Amino acid sequence: MPVDPVSLGIQAGIAGIGGIAKAVGAAKSRTPEEKERLEELRRLQEEAQFGLSAGDRQGLEASLMTQRAAGLRQAQTIGEQQRQAAGGSGRELFLAEVAAQEAEQTARTEQAAIIGQQEIAATQAQQQELMTLADREAAVKAEVREGLTMGLLSAGGAAATGAVMAKQKRDLAIGAAQSDTGASMLEDI
Repeated sequence: MPVDPVSLGIQAGIAGIGGIAKAVGAAKSRTPEEKERLEELRRLQEEAQFGLSAGDRQGLEASLMTQRAAGLRQAQTIGEQQRQAAGGSGRELFLAEVAAQEAEQTARTEQAAIIGQQEIAATQAQQQELMTLADREAAVKAEVREGLTMGLLSAGGAAATGAVMAKQKRDLAIGAAQSDTGASMLEDI
C-alpha cells in the first residue's frame, strides 16, 4: 500500500511533537528549589565552605557550652564537698583546683572533638547532596537531549522519505507522460 507524502509528513510531525514534549516534560521535572540548592552547593564548594554554617556552629557551641558549664558546676560541687569533708586543708584545696582545671580542659577537648565530628558530617552530607543533585541534573539534560533528538530525527527522517516518495511519484508521472507522448507519435506514423 503506497504511503502518501502528506500522511508521512503528519506522522513525522506527531513523532517530532512527541519527542519535544518528552524534552519539555523532562526539563520541567526539576523544581526551582532544586536548581537553587544545586547552585548554592556549587558555590559553597568553589569557595571551600562546605561544613557547618556560622549559625549552626554558634548554636552547637552554645549548646556544648551550656553542657560544659553544667559539668563544671557539678565538678565544683563535688570538689567543695571533698574539701569540706577533708577539713579544708591547703593540699585538698590544691587538688580540688587541679581537678577542676583538668575537668575544664577535658570538656574543651571533648567540645572541639564534637564540633570537628559535626563539621565532617555536615561536609559529607553536603557533598552527597551535591552529587545527588548534579546526577539528577545530568539525567534530566540527557532526557531533554534524547527527546529533542528523537523529535528532530523523526521529523527529518520522515521528511526525507516524503521527499524521495514525492520525487518518485513525479518521475513516474513524467515517465507516463513521456510514454503517452511516444505512443501517440507512433500512432501518427
